[in-house]
Amino acid sequence: MERQVEQFIQSLSDVDLLEYTRTQTHLPEALEFARIELADRHLSANRLAELEIKLQERAKALEEEAKFRAAQPLIWEWKIAILLCGLYCGIPLLFLIPAWKKCRNEGLDQKCKDMWHYALAGFCLQSILILLRIPPWSWITKLF
Repeated sequence: MERQVEQFIQSLSDVDLLEYTRTQTHLPEALEFARIELADRHLSANRLAELEIKLQERAKALEEEAKFRAAQPLIWEWKIAILLCGLYCGIPLLFLIPAWKKCRNEGLDQKCKDMWHYALAGFCLQSILILLRIPPWSWITKLF
C-alpha cells in the first residue's frame, strides 16, 4: 500500500476513520490498515457509541439532502426548451439525452419526470397544431 494512503488514513478524524472502515469500496489492504489505525487509537466504548450516533446523523442528513434534491422541479427555462424540442418532432431532444441521464444518475427524479412530461406535451401540441393546419414555426415568428 502506498505511503500517501497510509498518511491519509492516519489524518482522518475518529468519525471519518470509523466511516472509512465501514466502506467496502476501498482496497482490502487500506481497510485493514484503517482497522489497525482505529484499534491503535484506543477509543473507549462510550466514544465509539458517540461516533456511531454521529455516523447515523450523517447518513440521515445525506438521505434528507437526497430526498430534497430528488423533489426539486425543473426550472422554467428547461421546461420551455424541452417543450419546444418536443414540438419540433423531437429531433432536438437527442441533445437533451445526456441531461436526462445525468438527472437519472444523480437521483433527480422530479426533474427527470418533468423533462418527460414537457417533451410529451410538445409532441402532443405538435399533433394538435398539425390537425389545425398551423405550422409550428408560424406562431413563433409572430411572437417576434
